[in-house]
Amino acid sequence: MSSSTSIRFREEGNKIYLTATESFTSAIQHDRLQTALNLYYKAYNTSQNHDEKVQAWLKSRDVKSNDWRDKLCSTAIGFWEDLKKGRACAIEFNKRVKVFYDVLPKIEIPTVKAECYIHIATCHFHAGVTAIQEKNFKVAMYQMRECYYPVTEAASCGRTIPLPHIEQEAEVLESDVLMHQCIAESMQANQIGEELFRKLLMDEEKLNIDMVYEIIDWHTKAVLKTREITEVEMEAIALSRIGKVYDKVLKLKYKAKEYLLRAMQLANSMHPRNFHGEEWFEDCKAIIVRYQEETVKQESEEWQTIREKYLKELESEMKDLKQNVSKHSIQRSDEFLKYVYKTFPPVDPEHKLEGVPEDGKKPPTDLKKILQRAVVHYHPDRVDVEKYGMKRKVLSEEITKYLTLRYEFFKG
Repeated sequence: MSSSTSIRFREEGNKIYLTATESFTSAIQHDRLQTALNLYYKAYNTSQNHDEKVQAWLKSRDVKSNDWRDKLCSTAIGFWEDLKKGRACAIEFNKRVKVFYDVLPKIEIPTVKAECYIHIATCHFHAGVTAIQEKNFKVAMYQMRECYYPVTEAASCGRTIPLPHIEQEAEVLESDVLMHQCIAESMQANQIGEELFRKLLMDEEKLNIDMVYEIIDWHTKAVLKTREITEVEMEAIALSRIGKVYDKVLKLKYKAKEYLLRAMQLANSMHPRNFHGEEWFEDCKAIIVRYQEETVKQESEEWQTIREKYLKELESEMKDLKQNVSKHSIQRSDEFLKYVYKTFPPVDPEHKLEGVPEDGKKPPTDLKKILQRAVVHYHPDRVDVEKYGMKRKVLSEEITKYLTLRYEFFKG
């Protein structure tokens, strides 16, 4: 059975590695070890399974552990660290990055080369983050894009040698770059949308419907960008802005409510973070509260219209009820209760007036509890409209109103 390509490269590397003995000069040793190392790299890159990859990596590590290579790497790393932390620190950012790129072709040791690429990418990344904080999104996105080439090259070095820690560092950095690039694009889209919205409200004499939907498109773009990286706060802000456009400009309450409620749900999902005092959150909350108050008012007005219709039909009953309210003082609410239970029995036949003596010589001592029980018996929510009708519900509401007034007197 023929051996794989990876095994053949590794065996060839072993033969050359064994000839690099201490009796040779340093130059010959260096040359043979480098040849063996290159063969081990080829064995690693052509490996067909995990075992072959591990064996090739172990052999390459044995070669790299030689004193000559350790000393060479130490010298190169020392030079790189000196350049990075010393001489290059005082140089302006763009010139400093150019210096690193000028040095790169002269670096032949893969480890140091990968470190240089990682450092360049990190420089661009930090410059991009600073630009985001300063809300200079154009610069931020440029710096984030400039990260991809050095990150890709570093990862390539890490896979070729191999250098697992470089691969991991490049992967983490690439993920951070993508996240901040999306944040910058989302924040820029929101910013453009907000500027257009202010212009629409202040500068336009007539409603520019094209501009309205352009604003919505910008905020929608912000939402989509945040979803790529699951940035919940930015998504909530963008949704609240869209809701605001539908509320203030298009006057489509149902659409505005849809976006605003979603924004509030996202804000609540970030508990215990608190967004009180932040403009977008307070605007969102104020609009929703206004909608709730408008709904309550509308429902109240509709119910009042219905009540008035049935109160006309109950005119004689209401007249009789009011007369008995005046006839029986609050202190003698027991007499009023007897009248109510006799004239308008509760809808549930099991609800009876208990605790009130028939002779009526003096009111019971626990009149407060009896009134409380009566409020429950006559409460309009207990009236099944389909079974007893709306007329009975309105009557129960009026009775409950008078019973509650008397109960509050004894309670207070």
